[in-house]
Amino acid sequence: MNVDLSLLERWLTGWSLARGVPLPRHHGGGLAVDVGWPDQWRRHVFVDAGEALQACASHIHEPFIYLKAPVDPDHLRRALPARWTIEAPHYLMYRSTPISASAAPPAGYTANMEEENGASLIRLLDAAGQTAAIGRVVLNHGTAVFDRIETVESHRRRGLGGALMIALDALAQQAGTTERLLVATEAGRALYLSLGWRVLAPYSTAVLPASSL
Repeated sequence: MNVDLSLLERWLTGWSLARGVPLPRHHGGGLAVDVGWPDQWRRHVFVDAGEALQACASHIHEPFIYLKAPVDPDHLRRALPARWTIEAPHYLMYRSTPISASAAPPAGYTANMEEENGASLIRLLDAAGQTAAIGRVVLNHGTAVFDRIETVESHRRRGLGGALMIALDALAQQAGTTERLLVATEAGRALYLSLGWRVLAPYSTAVLPASSL
């Protein structure tokens, strides 16, 4: 499956809806989101680290503007001047079919669902009613984008991450989703692979350090 600008736009649209920020716009051969956070003013996403990304980078002279592309970190490093910092690698991942497993949380935990921005949010709560794991899914025109899947450190290695993904996937299945997308950390990739997801491409990020001010 090719990672083209259309797929990146579907991913980035879901990400934007989940975060409550403006939707992506086409800009300079790629996509841009005017995030507006103190630590991230804008992000630019390109299909590769070629001329369009490099031209965009040449006009950026302040920190907190991010460049992203589905390439490995070394490739992005070679494409940019040394003043750019390359962050830890992430992975663009995909699944088309539902996860065939029970969505019931592990013993001692309960699930609570709510809406946040444009996402459905599920919390797994411990016996004291405290959040043990949390995650979000955006359902948008046949694509489900999974975002910020997190387990509290003291509750890790108890199957909560898998249970949370299965519960979120059940929402995607109910909506008739035919495409599931997420961007995983190195740590999260193993969990998603175990649930039948596959890696489409590395997903790398460059940013100017705050010291460049």
